[in-house]
Amino acid sequence: MKIFISGSKSISMLPELAKIFIDQFIENGDEILIGDCYGIDAVVQKYIESKGFSNVTVYCSGVIPRNNFTSSAKIRSCAEAAKGLSGNAFHYVKDIQMANDCDQALMIWDGESKGTAENIRRMKEMGKLFVVIRG
Repeated sequence: MKIFISGSKSISMLPELAKIFIDQFIENGDEILIGDCYGIDAVVQKYIESKGFSNVTVYCSGVIPRNNFTSSAKIRSCAEAAKGLSGNAFHYVKDIQMANDCDQALMIWDGESKGTAENIRRMKEMGKLFVVIRG
């Protein structure tokens, strides 16, 4: 199973409920798809690394990730698709790819982040299973 984990840039600590879900993904050997932003992406990367888990793919819209706190993650660059884009449109390219590639998603949301709201909308549109945890 491929699990897309997305969340708000404003969240700097992983909620306990999110840890329970992530621990279950790790126990199942699921592949975790995570972005390269600060906030929840960085926090989740660090948590996964602390667990010694290596079935991780870090997605980025640039050639290399802005943040990668995992020692053995695969890197999935979406730079070709993001070429010529800027701002949110540039970063949404990796989110769209993770939504396409995943089977399910875990969203850790502050209730305000437009990027996470967009990912929730995208998952609904695709008819894919997801859970939202307020962070």
